[in-house]
Amino acid sequence: MQQSERIRTLSLLMIPLDERACILGDEFIMADNFNMSEKQDDFLSSPKVKSFVASPYPFKIEFTMLLFCLGGSARIRLNLTEYELQKNDIICLQQGSIGQCLGISSDCKLVFIAFSKGYFIMDPGSQELIVLRKFLVRQSLFRVNDEEMEEQIQIYKALRKKLKQPDYIYKKEVIMGYLRVLVCNLCQLVTPYVDVQDTYVGNRKKKIYDDFMELVHEYYTEERNIGFYADKLCLTPKYLSQMVYAASGRHAGDWIRDYVILEAKALLKSGKYTVQQVSDMLNFANQSFFGVYFKKEVGCSPKAYQNAK
Repeated sequence: MQQSERIRTLSLLMIPLDERACILGDEFIMADNFNMSEKQDDFLSSPKVKSFVASPYPFKIEFTMLLFCLGGSARIRLNLTEYELQKNDIICLQQGSIGQCLGISSDCKLVFIAFSKGYFIMDPGSQELIVLRKFLVRQSLFRVNDEEMEEQIQIYKALRKKLKQPDYIYKKEVIMGYLRVLVCNLCQLVTPYVDVQDTYVGNRKKKIYDDFMELVHEYYTEERNIGFYADKLCLTPKYLSQMVYAASGRHAGDWIRDYVILEAKALLKSGKYTVQQVSDMLNFANQSFFGVYFKKEVGCSPKAYQNAK
């Protein structure tokens, strides 16, 4: 296997595209397959697309992406959750997530907008992003009706048309403006769900579980001790474990371990790091301890996993 074939870190410019994509440097891409009915099978069977769709390994995603499904279906595993996109579904892939495309139907119609940190469009403390983060802790998929999807697609088309103007010099600024409208629309759509979740009296264990998972997503590469997360939530480790188990049917330590292993797999398959470097990046005391931890969960050593074809 060549080094280039083992790259499992997904950057913007690794996304399979055709000549109709709108690209601005290495920071922004938007594309769709609206008019590919006669070429769709050829596109899906191309080597670059097949290696992406059928990859048995997860990708570490280095950008943020909004993916809109207008028809057909696609299966995606994002972090530890599997989603099936169907008509009128929107999924948000956040930077730092670990994802895998499990399959895509021949009639699937998709639109995506992907952007780097340079296009962060809102104050991190804004009410809009607080609402959106609360929703995304629980899931990454939005389901909208025909009218709501049409509004989002019209915004996409307007932005695409503007970017196609060769003499337009404020492209980054207009991108940020349109992205803000798209995200605000999504915030509006999910606000009722977040409000219900926040006011439901009997939802304490679910709230603790959601807060715990948000912390795990932020700190799992640094902290594997349940006590750390319990301290952050002002709870005892025993009580945190009980609440997480009651809400999810799994122990808190299992969730932390699964995130660590998923990250380790993505880093090992990236082709960029040695086993020692991955061990250091995941804050293990030494490579030997990392090897024992990894083999216990995966069934083989980190090196064997890295070299597997």
